[in-house]
Amino acid sequence: MALFQLFLISILSSCMAQDEDIMTPVVNIYSELKELKASVNALTVDLNTAKNELAEQKSLIQELQKQIKGTFSALFHIIVHIYLLLNFSPFTESPKVAFSASMSNTEDSHRGPFSTENKLIFDKVLTNIGNAYDPVTGVFTAPVKGVYYFRYSGSAFSSHDMGLSIFKGTARFVSSYEYNSGERNDQMSNGAVMELNVGEEVHMRLWIRTWIFVDRRYNYSTFTGYLLYPLDSTSV
Repeated sequence: MALFQLFLISILSSCMAQDEDIMTPVVNIYSELKELKASVNALTVDLNTAKNELAEQKSLIQELQKQIKGTFSALFHIIVHIYLLLNFSPFTESPKVAFSASMSNTEDSHRGPFSTENKLIFDKVLTNIGNAYDPVTGVFTAPVKGVYYFRYSGSAFSSHDMGLSIFKGTARFVSSYEYNSGERNDQMSNGAVMELNVGEEVHMRLWIRTWIFVDRRYNYSTFTGYLLYPLDSTSV
């Protein structure tokens, strides 16, 4: 009888050990699922952080693109100037013709907007070598046949558009237009090389329903031109 009781106890102990082995994997699965959930939550936080950083970088890129757009035109004209100076003969034996002018005013103001396109008169002469530019009429008259370079810059408050053109005689030659950007100030510039005969005229015009800033001392808006080299009657 005692031997039988010992046999039963041995069988029960074996079954209990097997039950523990069966339950152990279940407990491990729940633990691993808990760890996996924590990893997913951490990855979600990292993803949201990356999205925020990407949005900030996108905003920075857009701001840089806006700044590059505003300075590209001026940089291009500087390169043109350097190229022309390096590739054409010096002006020592050429007529001296060069001017630069701004618009004068006793206080910061603006020209325009007008219901029609208007000629701009840059009456504040900064340089006028050769006196080919007339500050009363705003017109440059070529004193010799030759190749000339003209350039303008414009500044305006952003509450209105700004449109400017250089005219060769009565024909529009080059232009710039700046839409209301919503920023505090807008800037623009443009330029062109022209072949002019003696007596041909060049002037600036302000587009219809636009305006340009006129300051009292800093000369933000200017009109400039000079002779690159003269052409004789046999030049092609």
